[in-house]
Amino acid sequence: MATSRMDRRVQCPFYHQDIAAAKRIICEGPIDGSILSLTYNTKEDYKQQMNTFCCVYFKNCEVFRMLMEKYEEN
Repeated sequence: MATSRMDRRVQCPFYHQDIAAAKRIICEGPIDGSILSLTYNTKEDYKQQMNTFCCVYFKNCEVFRMLMEKYEEN
């Protein structure tokens, strides 16, 4: 599966891959062995999520915060 060129800039430790053509970002899931697939309605929304949260401010991402709670509970 092809990823975007932005994947090289991603800082989030829970990011797995993204599929730009499908406007999809794939992250670690909340249950061991699962993945979470986020699909955006517009290319602009997808790019904003990637540029803002995946690449820079990942600690402010809702998915990051949810997954951090998963690890803090263990």
